[in-house]
Amino acid sequence: MRHNLGFKSGSSRFSLFAFDRFAREKGLRSITVTIELAEEWCAKRPGEAADTWSHRNCFLRQFSVYLSNLGHETFIPPRIPGPRDERFVPYIFSEAEIGAIYAACDRLTLYDRHARTHIMVLPALIRMLASTGIRIGEAVKLTNRDVNLEQNYLTLRSTKNGKDRLVPISGSLAAICVQYRKYRDLLPSNSDYFFVKLNGCGCQANGFSQWWNKILKMACIKHRGKTVGPRIQDLRHSFCIRALAHLLKEGKDLYYILPILSMYIGHTSLASTDRYVRMTSEMYPDLLDKTDSICSYIFSELNYRSTP
Repeated sequence: MRHNLGFKSGSSRFSLFAFDRFAREKGLRSITVTIELAEEWCAKRPGEAADTWSHRNCFLRQFSVYLSNLGHETFIPPRIPGPRDERFVPYIFSEAEIGAIYAACDRLTLYDRHARTHIMVLPALIRMLASTGIRIGEAVKLTNRDVNLEQNYLTLRSTKNGKDRLVPISGSLAAICVQYRKYRDLLPSNSDYFFVKLNGCGCQANGFSQWWNKILKMACIKHRGKTVGPRIQDLRHSFCIRALAHLLKEGKDLYYILPILSMYIGHTSLASTDRYVRMTSEMYPDLLDKTDSICSYIFSELNYRSTP
């Protein structure tokens, strides 16, 4: 069912196998999830990471709902808070900080000959992340046929939510990509990926942490820690906030542009994008005040006159 809905089901297979083995060891022989079985499965295990514990609980809740929808009597475990603090606020880069990051990428140098380095892709890659809001995992999976620099758009395939989407890019970003491609074509051709290391092999999304920390240091942006960042993922959040702020300044209807932004950045629901509205209201309170008048015509003002 999840596969047909477009979800990636790799982790679900492992979770189903683990729960099936667990239930069999506990003597379960009918299609149900009892309270006792659920409580034992959902209990936090010694030394277990909060993220693993949360995913294990979320899986059983979803599976129990599925069994209930099929008509089986089953206990549905209550929802538990996720491992991330709901009060967590991503770091939002200012325009000046984005400019400093670009300049730092352009000044990067390599002091030794290391064929597996990512240094050559960083000026184009960081600009792409900051100006389109795509995920770094989506960027490093781009192939040559996915980057159209004649009509200026990217084709993202099999993204996080299992869907493909087109992302238009600006002319300035396309020019940067053309310049990058000119030098990339001088490297040995070992893969069809657009972003490659000096040895011609594709890049890994988790292989940029050291370079990112160096870029922040060169840009004079303090790194506050692994969790709070600034993280490279915060370029995506910053893009969304800047896009909302820009459109609000133009007088666009907030809840008209929200579905468009949600589709553009690859969210499956408006709930994921709606948190950017709260963040925008905190950073630009005057902008949202202007949008209050957009729908004011729905309820006209009433003139109360006292009756004699």
